[in-house]
Amino acid sequence: MQYIFLVVAAAWALQFVLSYWQLRQFHRQIAELRKLGRCAVGMDGGRWQGRTYGVLVADEHGLVCHAALFSGWTVFSKLQPFTKLNGMRVDAILTSEAPPADLRRAQWRALQHAAQFFKAPPALSNQPSAA
Repeated sequence: MQYIFLVVAAAWALQFVLSYWQLRQFHRQIAELRKLGRCAVGMDGGRWQGRTYGVLVADEHGLVCHAALFSGWTVFSKLQPFTKLNGMRVDAILTSEAPPADLRRAQWRALQHAAQFFKAPPALSNQPSAA
């Protein structure tokens, strides 16, 4: 009985370490993408069906510079570039219902969720307004 507890504890600790490693890798990749322009991360899915993350980087004209997708059941999943959206307007991603042929619907919804963040006004600065 004692060995079962030790095996479960070791498996839990290993899962925690691998998840932390994946999180650090993801944040490193996002930091690199932020150097290209405004970056937004969107999500689709839930706990039991699996989550899919979509990352969009747009320039000051609202054109996609870089798009990437992150999905999978293991901690070894990582961002995969999706170059077919490069040059597309962010507004076109929001208004299009059907995903491109190479994307699953969950991936498309994650990218649309990311595109919604470009519609929001930029974060407020600490400077007082001139009202």
